Amino acid sequence: MKHINSFLLFLLTLCLYPSPISGQDESAKPVFVLVHGTFQWGGQWNLLKSDLVSKGYVVYNPTLTGLGEKNHLLSKETGISTHINDIVNFIKWRDLDNIILVAHSYGGPVISGVVDKVGNKIKHQVYIDCAPADNGENTLDVFGPEVARISMESAKENGDGWLITADALREPIPTMSKHPLKSYTERVEIVNDVKTDGTIIIATEAMEIFGYMRTKSAPKKAKARNWEVITVEGPHTLQEQDPSMSEISKILVDIYESL
Repeated sequence: MKHINSFLLFLLTLCLYPSPISGQDESAKPVFVLVHGTFQWGGQWNLLKSDLVSKGYVVYNPTLTGLGEKNHLLSKETGISTHINDIVNFIKWRDLDNIILVAHSYGGPVISGVVDKVGNKIKHQVYIDCAPADNGENTLDVFGPEVARISMESAKENGDGWLITADALREPIPTMSKHPLKSYTERVEIVNDVKTDGTIIIATEAMEIFGYMRTKSAPKKAKARNWEVITVEGPHTLQEQDPSMSEISKILVDIYESL
């Protein structure tokens, strides 16, 4: 009986005080940080996040300043540097590491700046129908002349000169907000030569305004970085509906398993 009680006490100790090795293994597992696109908010990722979480993965989907539930913080000074710092601070304050950093659309140039600042925490970059920004580039450079024309006209005609209206670049939905033009024109500063593995995922349907990014910007940047380019059938918002969401989820899981 004495031996049984000792064994039960041993099991209880393991439950209450996990071994350091076990803790290290858990902390070393990659996590997903998802960065949304123009007009959108963290909830843009809800479908994909639910799918990944149901499979046991840890997923974060912050909202950028001035958008979604943070739209009360929007101002003329909200630029891409603001959004880069949003994600950098999100990562630092939560002490996240081993990150698979995923971006959609405008989030691509944003995470380029994030990697420059916290590259030691990033294991893999994923760009969903977007591309990274190089030093001195802005969002308009990455997405090309048609996106630039529409965005500038929208701000001038309907956005008091500093806001891109939610219906400018795609069919609006209730969760979409006006987007600050400065985040499109402010240039990304890349000062550190951070190299990580990366993947660019290109959509196929409609959205001719994304032709420059899909056929020129993304392939060129992927080649320069020796990254893989994957084409997925579906609209610009691949992660927001099936069957393309399931395909995105599979790609992310495959990346996770390869780390």
